[in-house]
Amino acid sequence: MNALERLADAIDGLNGGLGRLLGWAALLLILTQFSIVVLTNVFRIGSIQLQESLLYINSLIFLGAAGYTLLRDEQVRVDIFYRDASARFKAWVNLLGTLFLLFPVMGLLWVSAWPYVAASWAVFEGSIETTGLQAVFILKSFLLLFTVTLSLQGASLVIRSWIELNAKTVAKN
Repeated sequence: MNALERLADAIDGLNGGLGRLLGWAALLLILTQFSIVVLTNVFRIGSIQLQESLLYINSLIFLGAAGYTLLRDEQVRVDIFYRDASARFKAWVNLLGTLFLLFPVMGLLWVSAWPYVAASWAVFEGSIETTGLQAVFILKSFLLLFTVTLSLQGASLVIRSWIELNAKTVAKN
């Protein structure tokens, strides 16, 4: 196994572990929502912090697990041609799609989000509600987590596509 394959394996391991961990956050989301319903409807107790925590947990799940979704190849794809295509065709689509679509979009998102997140961290931005969660700066940071995990998984996809394309070329020679 060469260094590039080890790097792709490490990225896959990182996103795989993060995805499995965030899968448990879905249970936390359900339990939190259930608690809110019980507290509100049975005990007539409301909590802005609990309500806001739903947004934090949901954002973490969807933004943090994007790399895992790409790893598992479960992203939304219009696969009219891709589904039944050869491994070589799929490798070309993955390679070119990642290089010319995923990476530029992630770069643009990073460049756009960085000042937004940095400004939030500079003042430790909190909720507009006085009893809300005073951690909006962390919530906004999930945008950067999204770009990092998805870009890393894109790098793994490029490596694996490159290996697939070269393996087919070597086999022909």
